[in-house]
Amino acid sequence: MNLSELQAELRHFAAERGWQPFHTPKNLSTALMVEAAELAEIFQWMTPEESRTAHDDADTKARIGEEVADVLLYLLQVADHSQVDIAQAVKSKLARNALKHPPKHSMARVSPARASVPGTHVLLDYENVQPSDDELRAMVPDAGQVWVFHGPHQRQVERRFASFGANVTAVPISKTGKNALDFHLSFYMGYLASRNQASAMVVVANDKGYEPMLEHARALGFEVRQLGHGQAKPGASNKAVATEVPAKKAAAKKPTVKQTPAKKKSVKKTAGAAPAAKKVPAKKVAPAKKAVAKPANPPASVGSGTKAVAMSPDSAATIKKLTDSLRKMGDKRPTKPASLWRSLKSFLGAGATEESVEVALARLIEGGVVKVDSVKGALYPRFAAESGSAASQV
Repeated sequence: MNLSELQAELRHFAAERGWQPFHTPKNLSTALMVEAAELAEIFQWMTPEESRTAHDDADTKARIGEEVADVLLYLLQVADHSQVDIAQAVKSKLARNALKHPPKHSMARVSPARASVPGTHVLLDYENVQPSDDELRAMVPDAGQVWVFHGPHQRQVERRFASFGANVTAVPISKTGKNALDFHLSFYMGYLASRNQASAMVVVANDKGYEPMLEHARALGFEVRQLGHGQAKPGASNKAVATEVPAKKAAAKKPTVKQTPAKKKSVKKTAGAAPAAKKVPAKKVAPAKKAVAKPANPPASVGSGTKAVAMSPDSAATIKKLTDSLRKMGDKRPTKPASLWRSLKSFLGAGATEESVEVALARLIEGGVVKVDSVKGALYPRFAAESGSAASQV
């Protein structure tokens, strides 16, 4: 819909009927209020739930459409007769609203125009692999649009792929959790496929869980593939390499071979010969335990004497330990998401993976212990509430 053309059509419509003398900003704005009231009248006695489904009735939907059109037409005429540039006015208002009401958390915006750009679209699982700008270009030389999916602890990812300029889009996941980023990437891939069926798509990740989705997309005729990063082959140099990530294949069963027991050599007994002495197996001596040097400053949640084994990130006991460890840190609690991520990984133990830290962080956020803000960083609402209640009792 072209608003300028629509305004010109309304001027022509009014001129043919001699209505121009009556179309003053005052009269038009008053008529706009009347039409808005008629729109509100449709929903006047409905419950909120009923209003959400009112358009399911064909007659009601037609009435809603008529009143919406009346409101829009009068609004366009008010702007036209007041010489207001609607596009500029809306842009300025949105900018002021953004300053007045800052976002609670960052969310990616998919531009239909960006999604429809021809060429190769790269979907990078940045929590799984972290190629550099140059490495990504070497892996996908024909890359056009780059979509970088990342967690809350990873920031300024667009700057890390500066050579792509405006063609790189950072996509922070809306909520942490197991496989949360994978589902975000899959959703965007479906959206891109619906907007741009002719373009190729490349998933950059070492995670083989994407293969069923990619295989299904290929069966539907889409040009998709996955590239791994940093998976060095035997004898290769330590430089990052890109490899095709194969689909999981069912392991072939090895043929069972029946083992024929070896025949024991018969020993002829001679008359009067003394029976052979039975061999007594020597007792195995356990190797001496090596002394393990304890760290100078063990993590607060692990404590001295705790084995260097990663704890289960989803258990209530683990979340309690992490909560107590963060509580003991007091004013030294990390304020940056990246520092918080490293602390949680340390608390979970030497065997903790990125996925286990993500799961633990999600549980802490759900429990109100931690809050990750895109502007203020890492916050601890539960501890703030505890200190506040303690102060009120003094």
